[in-house]
Parts: sequence; C-alpha cells; structure tokens
Amino acid sequence: MRTPHAALLLLFILSCSRVAYSGGGRSRFTSIISFGDSYADTGNLVRWADPVLPGPNPFNNLPYGETFFGYPTGRATDGRLVLDFIAQALGLPLVPPYLAKGSNFSNGVNFAVAGAPALNLTYLQGQNLTVEPPINRSLHDQLDWFQKLKPSLCKGKGADFFGSSLFVMGEFGGNDYNFLMSCNRTVEQARVYAPQIVDSISRGVEVLHTDPARRQVVVADIFPIGCLPAILTMLASPNNMEYDGHGCLKSMNKLGRYQSSLLRRRIKVLRYKYPHTKIIATEYYRPVLACVLVA
Repeated sequence: MRTPHAALLLLFILSCSRVAYSGGGRSRFTSIISFGDSYADTGNLVRWADPVLPGPNPFNNLPYGETFFGYPTGRATDGRLVLDFIAQALGLPLVPPYLAKGSNFSNGVNFAVAGAPALNLTYLQGQNLTVEPPINRSLHDQLDWFQKLKPSLCKGKGADFFGSSLFVMGEFGGNDYNFLMSCNRTVEQARVYAPQIVDSISRGVEVLHTDPARRQVVVADIFPIGCLPAILTMLASPNNMEYDGHGCLKSMNKLGRYQSSLLRRRIKVLRYKYPHTKIIATEYYRPVLACVLVA
C-alpha cells in the first residue's frame, strides 16, 4: 500500500468520525484496538508458531518495509498501513501485534492477521473450501484473543481504558471471496455468503459491548475486490466487457458494493441498538478506487 492510499483513507476516517480530537487539538483516544486482515496486520502472521505454515514468510524479506521502516516489519506492504497513519495522527505509538509477546499493550493492541476471513476456518472447510494456510485467524478467533487479553488490558484502569480506546473493525470479506474464487465458485455463488460475512462483522461489533464502557468503533467496508491482482489473475477473461475502463472486474466490484450496502444497513441497526456507542461507518472502497483511477 502506497502512502497516498493510506493518507486518503486516514483523512476520510478522521473527518467522518469527528470524535478523533477534543477541544484544544489533543487526541481523546489513549489506545487503539484493531481487528482485520493484511491491510491492518502489523506483524501477527510472521510470528505465527503453527507448524502448518509453509516455508519462510515473504513479509520477513525486502521489499516489504523498505520505503519507510527500512526493514521488514511483518506488514504486507513496503511502508506503513492505514492503521499506522491513524496511530500517528492521534499521537499514539504504532499498534503492536498481539503475537509479539512481551509487548506493551497500554496504548493498544492489534489482532489483525494477514489472510484473515470473516468466517471461521471450520465453517469454510465445511463448505468444501480450501483455506491456505489452514490456521485459525478469522474475526471470531481474533475476538477470542481479545477476550483472553481483556483482563490484563483493563487491569487497574477499568472501563476507562476501553472508553478512551478507538476500536477499528476490518476490513473483512476480501479473503472469504478469495477462498471462494480459488475453489471455482461463481460470483453468484459467492454472493450468497455476503449476508453471513456481514453477520460475522456485526457480531464482532457486538462483542465489544459486553460491559458498560462507552465505545468508539470504526467499521470499514470492503476494498474494490475486482481490482485486486489475485482476483484478476484467478478470474482472467478474454471478454473485455467483463472489465471496467480501469481494468477491474465489474462483477466482483459489484459483489463488494453489495456487501457494503448490507453492512451500512446493519450499522444503522447497531446504532439504534447501542445509542451510547459511536459506530463510525468508513470507506475503503471509494478512496482506494479513486487511487486506481489516477494510478
């Protein structure tokens, strides 16, 4: 991910939230708690100890990390992620990965794992889908990690810790569709899973409301999956009519917009159900697509 992409998304998130800063320009947030996939993973996958992982992880080698950190950090990018820009804009340290044992999580923790789907491994395998690598890194698993770490996060701080935390949920869905497409499902067959993906994201947001602390939750929509290289490779077609004017697959982007429309409607329901929580719907789709248009 190049810096202009991240800067665009950061600007959108902070301008839409209108809660990022208190009077006087100082951030009201003291920590960030993040869930997601490779677009947010700050080093969990490269620290995974599961023996089923194949060979050396490429994220441990250049060119990953070369344009900002100067060395690989476990991020699936040559520089910073959107999450990094958010942390820096709020005056907070970069968010450490959960699997970095011994890290200081007083200013937040990142549960995101590259390749994470919204739907869990058992369910996906039950749908006769091949998940590579077959590890438990879904949103459900990340929320389990959060519940295990939760007592130590709020120890001595109580509800105030979570009340001043910014929760970042997603994006999710891109890897679910990637698994579906790699197992020769059609776009129409993949569309059936969109409501279940949104259900999983919705349940994830609700898990963050298990105690009376106020919450500020950013819920991101899906990227324009029809522009992703992996999808373009798997679904390559000789029919030019299947592509838009920028070389993206129209059917897959339409699927992404369908999931986002379902998610927006669900967020409205969650806002009504949790009126004391600030639930911020933010976009990856249009800002990233705008970068594709000018690339």
